[in-house]
Amino acid sequence: MERGSALLIDKRRLIDYLSKRFGKKIASVFEKVRREDFVIEEYKMRAYDDNALPIMSGQTISQPSTIAFMLEWLELEKGQKILEIGAGSGYNAALISCI
Repeated sequence: MERGSALLIDKRRLIDYLSKRFGKKIASVFEKVRREDFVIEEYKMRAYDDNALPIMSGQTISQPSTIAFMLEWLELEKGQKILEIGAGSGYNAALISCI
């Protein structure tokens, strides 16, 4: 199986899981933002695992279910202005921008 095909299958599996656990509104933002663009090359094939992954300088990108939980609690509405402190890879900020 090609790398891209495997990533799409993993992404679909993760989104289905997030949709069941957090609802379609939260899961839909994970469809729009490519997590593999925010992880280092050696972890791209694991981008859609529901795990934290190393990025740079000893930091990690949070696990998707943790981010989904955070987004659910924030109850974001279109047009709000959000300041994210310690944005790390920028993945959370990208997801927030889609809401």
